[in-house]
Amino acid sequence: MKKALVFGAGSDMFSAIKDILVGHKVMGLTHEECDVNNWIEVVIAMEKAKPNVVINLAGVSWPQPMALSEPGAWLEEINTNLIGSFNVARACIPDIVSVQDKVKTMIFMGSVAGLHGKQNHTGYSASKAGVHSLVQSLAAEGYNAYAIAPGRVNTKMRERDFPGEDTRTRLTTEQIAEVVRDIVDGKYKPGDIAIIRKIGYKTHKKTYRGQPWRKWLKIQPWEEWSGF
Repeated sequence: MKKALVFGAGSDMFSAIKDILVGHKVMGLTHEECDVNNWIEVVIAMEKAKPNVVINLAGVSWPQPMALSEPGAWLEEINTNLIGSFNVARACIPDIVSVQDKVKTMIFMGSVAGLHGKQNHTGYSASKAGVHSLVQSLAAEGYNAYAIAPGRVNTKMRERDFPGEDTRTRLTTEQIAEVVRDIVDGKYKPGDIAIIRKIGYKTHKKTYRGQPWRKWLKIQPWEEWSGF
């Protein structure tokens, strides 16, 4: 049986992902069990699990206007969302003990906030933009890395940050899990940013490939680079 390892299993999305990945033994690690900021903990977790699929849900958000932002909170967003994603990715690829022959798919949680700046979310937007570029860079190096960039999702973190928001404008965790399943089933290309969001009450999906400025800069998309 194939194995999937999920970091950030304290997220509301974990149970939905576990239910939908039929044919996989899905293992989850909460922040208390493995801190993605801690490189050694991540490597040990990978060594124990030896997964075929790795999914990183670990993330934090501390929305504040820039004038009220504390450097410590801003750094926590960068460390958890971006540096944590690097740690997970690095532990998946060759020369890290015996893991390299096992991991076939890496999935990271991005955000529509990483596709454009968002008011009161400077640290979060910057960190998620970094996750998207990390995934595209990994794909350019030949790794099967993907990101999901959801809009509003009906989670505890969303409710904490936006209490009283109309939940009909939020995606369900099951909808995010469906995208995870489609990635695992090979319906996306490495480097894809799978965008899913609601506009009003209607769900929209789009796949984002390459960089938005590549045509203007006359840069080839990553899938055309020699050696890919």
